[in-house]
Amino acid sequence: MDRMSSPPIRAVVFDLFSTLTSLSHTPGAPGRNSHETLGISPEAWREALFHQSRERLIGEISRPVDIIRDIAWKIDRSISEERLEEAARVRRIRFRYCLEHPPEGVVESLRNIRDAGYRLALISNADAVEAEGWGGAEMASLFEISIFSCHVGYMKPEPEIFRLCLEKLGLNGPECLYVGDGGNDELIASAAAGMHAVLTTQFLSATWPEKIAERRKTVKYAVGDLNEILPLIHGQFR
Repeated sequence: MDRMSSPPIRAVVFDLFSTLTSLSHTPGAPGRNSHETLGISPEAWREALFHQSRERLIGEISRPVDIIRDIAWKIDRSISEERLEEAARVRRIRFRYCLEHPPEGVVESLRNIRDAGYRLALISNADAVEAEGWGGAEMASLFEISIFSCHVGYMKPEPEIFRLCLEKLGLNGPECLYVGDGGNDELIASAAAGMHAVLTTQFLSATWPEKIAERRKTVKYAVGDLNEILPLIHGQFR
């Protein structure tokens, strides 16, 4: 669909972690990283967390200590229950803090987009612990719709979670931007749902800069800062 035939943008749909906030971009987050508490290498933890734990993300595992156990025991089944419980306790505190203390400028950027007349929605792959602090976060009040994979039983890049968002908005895909860091093939999947996919490198450039070039190939649009979204809409979709 080219610019002349594309309908106007009515909503901006955001990813959450590594798009609007991130533990690695939250100075002062209390406690230790889970892998440190458990005595696991960060590489092994990330591999199990991101690639071997679908059950937590679709809500089949929801108790905080069960989530930690499921991930940790894929790496080392000798980790004690005491360590698992401590890691689970601290993880809840850290994610709540992360959501309640987003990086500077994020809330203002979201408010500016909303105040310009665009509806805001969220689609996040998150487990019950990662999502539980959302209700107390200031930025949550700016969103009309918030969809967490652990609540709906679908996760990105599954098409059902994008269809659900569009149904709740009452919009068609071309009326929406989807903004994310590109994890879980979310940009490809959002484009398949008809949305205009936008890569944001605001946090990706500091955490996984090596992934940017590959993900940039999958989209027509990219921004380095959330403040670039409004100019993108006004420049490309009006």
